[in-house]
Amino acid sequence: MDEPKVKQIIEEAVRLGSETSSVEFKDARGGFPRDTWKTVSAFSHRPTGGFIVFGIKEDRANNSIEVTGVDQVAVLQEKMSDLVSTQMSVAIRPEYFPISISGKTVLVICVPECPDQFKPCYYNPVGMPNGAYVRDGNTDRKITDEEMRRFLDNAKLSKFDSTQALDTNLDELSVSKIYDLLTRMGQRTKRDARIEEIDFDLLKNLGIADKFDSGNFPTVAGFLIFSKEKPQFKRSFNRYIVRCVKYKGSNVATDIIDKADIDGTLNEQIDTMQKFILRNIRTSAQIVGTKRVERYEYPEKAIREIVANAVIHRDYRITETYTQVNVFEDRLEIFNPGCLPPGVTVDNIRDAQVSRNEIIAARLKDLDYLEEYGRGIDIVFTETEKWGLLQPIFKNTTNSFKVILPGEKLSKLNDRQFRIWDYLVEQKRITATACAELFPTISRATINNDLSRMQELGLIHSGGASMNTYYEPNF
Repeated sequence: MDEPKVKQIIEEAVRLGSETSSVEFKDARGGFPRDTWKTVSAFSHRPTGGFIVFGIKEDRANNSIEVTGVDQVAVLQEKMSDLVSTQMSVAIRPEYFPISISGKTVLVICVPECPDQFKPCYYNPVGMPNGAYVRDGNTDRKITDEEMRRFLDNAKLSKFDSTQALDTNLDELSVSKIYDLLTRMGQRTKRDARIEEIDFDLLKNLGIADKFDSGNFPTVAGFLIFSKEKPQFKRSFNRYIVRCVKYKGSNVATDIIDKADIDGTLNEQIDTMQKFILRNIRTSAQIVGTKRVERYEYPEKAIREIVANAVIHRDYRITETYTQVNVFEDRLEIFNPGCLPPGVTVDNIRDAQVSRNEIIAARLKDLDYLEEYGRGIDIVFTETEKWGLLQPIFKNTTNSFKVILPGEKLSKLNDRQFRIWDYLVEQKRITATACAELFPTISRATINNDLSRMQELGLIHSGGASMNTYYEPNF
């Protein structure tokens, strides 16, 4: 929007002597107004966004306004930029217009509508739903439960990986990487994949690019996989990294032995994640036939599937946290932003074939980073069983998903004993009474046997005496 049009809209609101459904006045003489986030959230949910004006005070009791002006335009812009970039659930890209009204300078901030796949847009320090607002007439009000459900339902219909990759252009896509994709696809279908020129229609058919309101641009999936440079060089993509840590013991309070923040295109992240894990897990020698064979503590195929699935299925709308890989002394943990997609549960995860990121999944499958749909999790179960390890454990929460691969020592536990260990990792201490509450149908004698078995394996030790006996992990 150009400055003359913005000024016309604000002058009309001033003439009316009142805020409107699209214009909010803020008296900024005391600094950056603390409740500005409410209006940012509210305008982000309007079909055409809205205008926040710093430097005008509204007196609703007397139905009047006063143009107070602003002195530090640059400071207000900096404060607003920090708010919309780091404190809202999705980064907002407003436009800024210092204009003159009644001989005084005011700062107009044009807040755009948030794309459906990001709604509701909320204030991170407060969270959802309390941090999400809508515009009701000329006021901001907290979102209702029904409105929140409607936003979330609409967001599910929108595939984020097919949306426009912000601040990018088609020239930033790697032609050589796309040719590699086409070559692999041709070899698989036994067709001649030689193409003299990669045109836009081909990119669109592959989901690598698309036509948007402002022109032809890469999609999120296309840029994450086929960018010439590391996607994280772009501000909109700099949070898409994988944080890997190797701990000395069994929890995050122990010493860090190795760590890495992994960036690059998605296929590069998968390769580097696996290399990090393999260099930080134990190996042992086995005699197979007449040959001595080195074997990793965890099956390579299972690791490959888990790290590939973490990259392919993470919720890329969430930028407050990273995909995380934690290598502990007794297990591997891979944490992903975003819960399981609709229709997928921990119980049906081996059979469900729903992908949050259809284009990412399809293109990485073409690049041989994904097994046939629905087979990946089966491979993990099959390979860990061959290794004599416990089955993988899945934890699905409101906004995250975690996969745990128990190591050799933990695989000597039964399911009940592992649940006790899992509790101890989080809570650091447990009593027999607390164990009984975890397993109300199990006898106290069986629980005592479980705790004794864990002590024999050197996993826990006891403290206290008699009725005050407790158990702690041997970290």
